[in-house]
Amino acid sequence: MMETGTLKEYLSRIYQARYFLIHLVKWDMKYKFRRSKLGILWTILQPLLLTLIMSAVFSFVLNQEMRTYAPYLLTGTLVWDVIHGSFIANSTSFVAAETYIRQYAHPMALYPLRVAMVSLCTFLIALIGLLVWGGVIYPQNLPLDVLSLPFTVLCYFLLSWSVSTISSHVYVRYRDYPYVMTLLMQFMWYLSPVFFREEMFQGDALLFRVYLLNPITQVLKLLRKPLLYGELAGPLTYLYVISMTGALLWAAWRMSKKAERAVIYYL
Repeated sequence: MMETGTLKEYLSRIYQARYFLIHLVKWDMKYKFRRSKLGILWTILQPLLLTLIMSAVFSFVLNQEMRTYAPYLLTGTLVWDVIHGSFIANSTSFVAAETYIRQYAHPMALYPLRVAMVSLCTFLIALIGLLVWGGVIYPQNLPLDVLSLPFTVLCYFLLSWSVSTISSHVYVRYRDYPYVMTLLMQFMWYLSPVFFREEMFQGDALLFRVYLLNPITQVLKLLRKPLLYGELAGPLTYLYVISMTGALLWAAWRMSKKAERAVIYYL
């Protein structure tokens, strides 16, 4: 296994393996929909249909107007899928790539990058349904949403890559990780505004404080504010997300630099 070297050298090695990476991502996308009649259309249809079912139920239970509640729920579902997948499904990136790791001396971060890129592609395809739906209900907000999307998508991608890298290093050593993390993520689901609106947290001061400090709350605002409310997320939200992304990228780099050479011994 090669030394990680400096960050610049490490990123250069990843870039040199870009054709191998692209091949893996293409294969994953093809395999994901293998033998499916609708194929990639499921990436758009599944979140839309799930949103219709959930919004029909929750709009009744939580007394919400379905017309405006459905896109709110859809934005939460799409972003949650990226976050949840980064912590759980993407944590197997090293184990799933064992054959390649034993044969090639590519940087280990290449394999979390692979699954993060698949998550990004899936998110972008599913985003088509959201933009169409949002364009029908909030046509006046669509231009601002489209303009803000590149930065939002970049943040989501970097968050996914960094979390996928950290979770992959943890999982390869501790195979109980996904079971524990699934429980923790389920707990976070109920503390996050994935389907609960902000006003539902305001009745309790402590709960509302937890809601505001919840990273998922701030990450969601990057997508929701422009599309649903016609305004950019506040500067503190952008500062929060940028700082968190930078911290996670730094942690992923430090973990890779320290533990990369030992990964093969845990496979």
